[in-house]
Amino acid sequence: MQLGLAGCWALVGAYALTTSEQAHAQITPDATLSSESSVVTPNLVIRDLASDRIDGGAIRGSNLFHSFREFNVGEARGVYFTHPEGIKNILTRVTGTSRSEILGRLGVLGNANLFLLNPNGILFGQNARLDIQGSFVGSTANSLKFADGFEYSATAPQATSLLTLSVPVGLQYGANPGGIQVIGDGQGLRLTSDLIDTTNALRVEPNQTLALVGGDISLEGATIKTAGGRIELGSVAGNSFVSVTPINKGFALGYDGVQNFGNIQLSQQTAVDGSGAGSGDIQVVGRRVTLSNGSQIEASTLATESGGSLKVIATELLKITGISSDDPLPTTGLFSAAYPGATGNGGDLTINTSELLIQNGGQVSTATYGSGKGGNLALTANKVQLIGTSGDGRFASGLYSAANPGATGNAGDLTINTTELLIQNGGQVSTATYGSGKAGNLALTANKVQLIGTSSNGQFPSGLFSVANPGATGNAGDLTINTSELLIQDGAAVSASTFSSSKAGNLTITANKVQLIGTSSDGEFLSSLYSQAASGSTGNAGDLTINTTELLIQNGAQVDTGTFGSGNGGNLTLTANKVQLMGFSSDAQFPSGLFSGADSGSTGNAGDLTINTTELLIQNGALVNTGTAGSGNGGNLALTANKVQLIGTSSDGRFASSLSSQGDSGSTGNAGDLTINTTELLIQNGGQVSAGTFGSGNGGNLALTANKVQLIGTSSNGQIPSGLSSQGDSGSIGNAGDLTINTGELLIQNGALVTAQARGQGNAGNININVARLLRATNGDITTTAERSSGGAITITAKDIRLFGDSDIATNVLSGVGGGGNITLNANSIIALNDSDILAFARDGR
Repeated sequence: MQLGLAGCWALVGAYALTTSEQAHAQITPDATLSSESSVVTPNLVIRDLASDRIDGGAIRGSNLFHSFREFNVGEARGVYFTHPEGIKNILTRVTGTSRSEILGRLGVLGNANLFLLNPNGILFGQNARLDIQGSFVGSTANSLKFADGFEYSATAPQATSLLTLSVPVGLQYGANPGGIQVIGDGQGLRLTSDLIDTTNALRVEPNQTLALVGGDISLEGATIKTAGGRIELGSVAGNSFVSVTPINKGFALGYDGVQNFGNIQLSQQTAVDGSGAGSGDIQVVGRRVTLSNGSQIEASTLATESGGSLKVIATELLKITGISSDDPLPTTGLFSAAYPGATGNGGDLTINTSELLIQNGGQVSTATYGSGKGGNLALTANKVQLIGTSGDGRFASGLYSAANPGATGNAGDLTINTTELLIQNGGQVSTATYGSGKAGNLALTANKVQLIGTSSNGQFPSGLFSVANPGATGNAGDLTINTSELLIQDGAAVSASTFSSSKAGNLTITANKVQLIGTSSDGEFLSSLYSQAASGSTGNAGDLTINTTELLIQNGAQVDTGTFGSGNGGNLTLTANKVQLMGFSSDAQFPSGLFSGADSGSTGNAGDLTINTTELLIQNGALVNTGTAGSGNGGNLALTANKVQLIGTSSDGRFASSLSSQGDSGSTGNAGDLTINTTELLIQNGGQVSAGTFGSGNGGNLALTANKVQLIGTSSNGQIPSGLSSQGDSGSIGNAGDLTINTGELLIQNGALVTAQARGQGNAGNININVARLLRATNGDITTTAERSSGGAITITAKDIRLFGDSDIATNVLSGVGGGGNITLNANSIIALNDSDILAFARDGR
């Protein structure tokens, strides 16, 4: 690049100091057009600039042909083509061996389109400008092809008699197409909503095309603009054919005849901008397309017309790199928006690539700020990686669709189709609304999805998000994931949320395997799938649905639906062949599990939690829970499974592996019911199933239907018995619910327990047990207890009842306020051995 510029400056110096013959070294016609050769008139003043005027050429119908051995435009000078009447296309070729260097102004004295072909390459310098009313096509093709088969070749010039009246249909490239380089000052990024926000640019008029198509293309601080026209950037390898099709906005280029592509690089705050009254169309096609250092491609709608499209095709890689340092450069990326005040819809943004890498805060987004709808964002790729944030931590690398503050139009949908998606270190994909417009839907289809970690500053969890933000009145969009494998790890998240009066979107996962593992390194973010109505919100949360072959949640990760406001929480529905919930976070603060809740201060109801699975394993303190800590009711918990196992406690022995429904301390809402339908239930080593209340609301009922139930042992520290319980805890006012068991066989042993308790003012629930065959207790108890209220009754119907060791069936009322619960046993045989008892006890004799 430095050698080329040095050569240009030397040449310009010679031009300024010597005779007009030196000007023809800048623009030198060749002899291929014979008597119709181009004529250069130097040193004129055209539009207040010292310029050369080009006349002559060969006219055929609406085509004007020019041919030069060299074609350059000097610094601070102009070159203008005259425009004979009736001419639509000025077709210019360079037949020499040097690239064209456009350092000043290149123009047409009329409204014709200008084609410039130089197979050796084209350089546009920092002060290069276009003064063209029509379209401009700059190309390093060998020849321009026409509809009648004629080729206007720069490498094999034809006789003048063969020139055609036909229209150009394409560009034919040689074995090694020259490159195109555009150098600018990096000051062309859009800062206003004006149609023309800068004239310091390579620019064509609205509804015209600016096309640069060649070998490798390098844009270094360049500014390429049209206010609502069309921009084409194409990089092709050898022996390619690019079609050229006339359209309303000039020309559309097609690449069906290209087997291999070249590279396109945008750096140093390059701006490629098609924004206008309605956004222009932008198409970028290459093998490796890279944007860095604050470079942007934008096609936005600024007024009343609907937007065009922004399309990037990279056959190998699209790489968008933001700012790795604290330098306050703009965000690198691709953007389509309907600006404030715009009533036209924003254009769609489409990416097709083998691999997409967005890093260091680079972004791709569609948005609306006005009454127009935001454009859709569609990505198709084999591999997608969204990694990290900008150096200052303000911008997360990602894909975004938003209805921004003040917008009344809806945001567009965001769709991703990929083989593999990796989002790491704070990268994000998000659809959001901040205004009265609705957020778009987010739909992901992938073979493998990995969401890992948070940003280095701990502010951004990696993940996928649908959000109705504070102040929004438009609803959030739905979030849908279809994948073979979903991994959420180290504090990453997938969520659908509302922070406003708007409804959150639904979150739906369909996968063969879903894994949620751990928390962020600082413990601030859980690896999670969640749907929520956040604190202060009045809108309802959306439903969360998971359909998977296998679900694994461990080390403090969570799946959660909840409400923290006056809106209702969403329902959580899980359908799986196998579900494993294991352990706590490394800091022992968060249990792994599935949750539906109404949080403290909320007035909305929690949603229901439904599990349909072949096998459920809850281990090492993991938890499935529905609850309420507010005035809203807790949701119901319903489990249907072939096999259910609840085993052990957390490593510190404080928390049981459990299924529970409860009203928390301070809550006034009722807890939901807990229902289990299973072939086999095993609760062991301190595992528990419980329904209870700690507040003034009533506890839910617990109903179990199974073929076989085994309750075995206590926790390793002996503090937590394995079992089934309905309880009203100390300080509770509400009544505990009933506990009902219907099973073929019930085994209670080694300190396990079936109990209904009331430690507060509310009454204890009743225990109803129906056993088709054998109820056997060995050092296990069935009890109801009321400390300050009426005790619950125990009713057991079984074929046979066997009590061994220190096993009791007992009701207890400890204060004199309420009556003792009745015990009713219906069995063919009852045998109580050793120290076993059947006892109804009321301390004051009731």
